Amino acid sequence: MTIKSWLTLRNFMIILCILMIVMLGERSLRIAGKIKAVDEADRLYAAGDLISAEEQYRLAAANTSILYMEEKISARLDELSPLSAIRRDLDTLVNQAKIQAQSGDFDGMMLSYESLISLKAKVLKPGDSNHVYELELLAASGISDQLTAYLGQFREQFLAELAQTPADATAEESAAEAKWKLLRIPGDLYGGEAVKQKQLAASFKAHDTAKLKLLAAAGSVAPLLEQAKALTSAYSSHSYDAPWVMDQTEGSYQLLLDKDLKRDTLTAFIEHAAAYRSFILSTGLHSAKVSPFIEKQRVKLMARGERLVRTGDYVRAIQLYAELDLLQDTSAESEAANLAWNVAEPVRLLPGGEEPGRYGYSISAAGSSGTRVMAAGVDSSGVLYYAAQGDNGSVLTLPGEPVPAYEGLRGLVWDGRLGAASGVPVVVAESGSGSGRTVFSAYEMRPEGMTRLFSFAGDAYELLDDESIQVTNADPGFVEGLDGAAAGSGQTALYRKVSGVYQFAEILQQYTSINAVELESRPFQNISLNCEIAEDSNGRTIGYCDGRYLSLQGQTEGATGNSVISGQYQYGSDYIITEAGEQYVPIFVVDSIESLGSGTVNETELDAEADAGVDNAAGAEIDTDAGGQ
Repeated sequence: MTIKSWLTLRNFMIILCILMIVMLGERSLRIAGKIKAVDEADRLYAAGDLISAEEQYRLAAANTSILYMEEKISARLDELSPLSAIRRDLDTLVNQAKIQAQSGDFDGMMLSYESLISLKAKVLKPGDSNHVYELELLAASGISDQLTAYLGQFREQFLAELAQTPADATAEESAAEAKWKLLRIPGDLYGGEAVKQKQLAASFKAHDTAKLKLLAAAGSVAPLLEQAKALTSAYSSHSYDAPWVMDQTEGSYQLLLDKDLKRDTLTAFIEHAAAYRSFILSTGLHSAKVSPFIEKQRVKLMARGERLVRTGDYVRAIQLYAELDLLQDTSAESEAANLAWNVAEPVRLLPGGEEPGRYGYSISAAGSSGTRVMAAGVDSSGVLYYAAQGDNGSVLTLPGEPVPAYEGLRGLVWDGRLGAASGVPVVVAESGSGSGRTVFSAYEMRPEGMTRLFSFAGDAYELLDDESIQVTNADPGFVEGLDGAAAGSGQTALYRKVSGVYQFAEILQQYTSINAVELESRPFQNISLNCEIAEDSNGRTIGYCDGRYLSLQGQTEGATGNSVISGQYQYGSDYIITEAGEQYVPIFVVDSIESLGSGTVNETELDAEADAGVDNAAGAEIDTDAGGQ
């Protein structure tokens, strides 16, 4: 029989009737179930079992097979809606917590825990008529026990991670995260907040100190401080006090610094000390042990540097100050050490000054002429060099020229008076000569270059108030512009400054003290006499010298009284009036008068030339001492 032949109208109707009977039967059962659910809900409601009643009313409302007491069901469900809401929230929490536990979602689990806390706060709110029933729903859900168990599993997992030594950076990062997750787990799940703090502190301390000790043992200074800084910052961001981090860091670092000192590795000690100071400054932590220890050692090392400078060990002192610059600014100390070195060994400032034997003679001065230190020296070829270190540390170097008679060089000196007159340092080279005199060669040290101020020979020289120079026992061979015979040996020469250089000006006159009775035997000689000066009745200046009268002419300027007169007898005679009458007496041409009454010298500038042809240059300073020259 084929399907086509079988599928007749009669057979189709039979099948349809069977399906209708099945559907009617099912509907009848659902109708009966709804009626039964409503009846059961009414019974439970009347008995006060609102939770079960609410469940039956929900089943009845969900059954749409028949419209049966719909208004009553709706009203009862509205009345019992708070219980329905709590039931839904609890069901959601139970399902979420289960999924979160399976996936290891700790953050989600904490959100579920917070939701449970909020729900409990709502359930426990006083004045709620459904309070008893809500508590019953909460207990029946078992969510509290489930969350406690789940968070307990997380706690044990995190504690186990902290107990292990991290194998790599990822493991260390995971362990660090475990700390903060453990802090988020409520204290109730530890058995109380005090128990939680004690357990976590022990776990955190064990983990942190093990890590810090490992870095210290490896000598990893920078990683040790970085780890300590990271730990401190992390704990601070979580408002957690972890004193063991600083305690362990200080302990490990103290051992490291002690080891540096025992090994006498000063450079390593200073570098480690500077690193620790930076660590303290960047973290703002208080160092009870290491920082005071570093400061004590710093003071000792600075004192060592001062001792090295005092004992002349400048190289080690400067090196020490350079290293200590990591702990404090030692630029002033380094500069002072260099200055002391330059003063002690001025040749260092000069070109090639560090070469042994380069300079046979050298001098230095500190704190003069606007410089910190200045030096001058004559090298093996006789060339004079000058160098000065300024306040800013810069060095000025001036090359000079061969010093006259440098083969007989005796030494170099700074001439302060010449320097004050010139406004720049003046160096004088003193050399021996064949005549037995000293060759003096002076040089001005100007920023633009070295200039020779003078070069002459004699026993000594003196800078006069008018800035001219008087040279005693001048050597004719070194008197420029003057014939040796005219200069004469043992005479005093005068030099004047012309265009910035001293040039020979004249030979100063010498006066011999004699008795007046010898006057006529010494014509045209420079002599001096002790006289009582007065005026005769004609107004002429006369002098009573050693029992005889003289007519005084020349530079008398009305002087009177007991005096020493200097000048010449030039064969002249003149009439004067005395108490004995008119007398014909020798004429004495006066160059200068020194009053003996006041004790002061009254020297007269001479403009006129004596008849003998000897020039008396203006401004010459004449020695008219009664003892003569």
